[in-house]
Amino acid sequence: VKTLSEEASNRKALIDSLKRRLNVATTEKSQYEASCAKLKEDVEKKEQRIHALQARVGVSEQALAALEQTATEQMEGLTQQNSQTLDRVQRQLGQACSQLEQLHCFIKTLASEILLDVQEVKQQLMSRRRQRQAGSVAAKSSLSAKSMIKAKSIAASILNMSENDLADIMEMDQRTATCTETLRDQEWLDRLNFILQQKILSAGQLMEAVRVKMKERKLLTEELAALAAPVSEKA
Repeated sequence: VKTLSEEASNRKALIDSLKRRLNVATTEKSQYEASCAKLKEDVEKKEQRIHALQARVGVSEQALAALEQTATEQMEGLTQQNSQTLDRVQRQLGQACSQLEQLHCFIKTLASEILLDVQEVKQQLMSRRRQRQAGSVAAKSSLSAKSMIKAKSIAASILNMSENDLADIMEMDQRTATCTETLRDQEWLDRLNFILQQKILSAGQLMEAVRVKMKERKLLTEELAALAAPVSEKA
């Protein structure tokens, strides 16, 4: 009877523990579903802004082409024009330069926002990966702290280095990965600035550069959502 009572108590404790884990998993599922929904909404808003930007770039290209043609015609007959006509052309050129400068400022601002969004999703993804790894280690009850220490010691022995050196190498790998991502982001910004510095702004090249970063953000968002999916299935 005592054994059955203890077994019943243990089962009750196990059931209570599973219920608590289920509640935690359900809460976490709701949080990540809300986060994913917000991320998808943000992506849709950014895509709408990109379409609007593409339309503005097309209009600006047409305006600049028309202005260039007008300026060429005016310069051919410059010797026959008076100072008032010259002043008018200069005002038009000044307005065109101002509009172009405003457009460049708008594009750079949008690019900065897109890059910040991508970096934010990367941080969320890294955090989620660390949580997933920590949860995986915690779930494996057969792997005790002593076993982890022993495993690290064996790895250090095989590599013929101290455990501290092994830990430093692992941390260095993480820093290297972060540095690589930073360099990629800077290369993207450099590419965007190069396009903007061209004599004639290319809408195709500009949109392709923006789509690259938007595609990266979409893939990161999908990966973040995928990391949350297993929690839902387990619950």
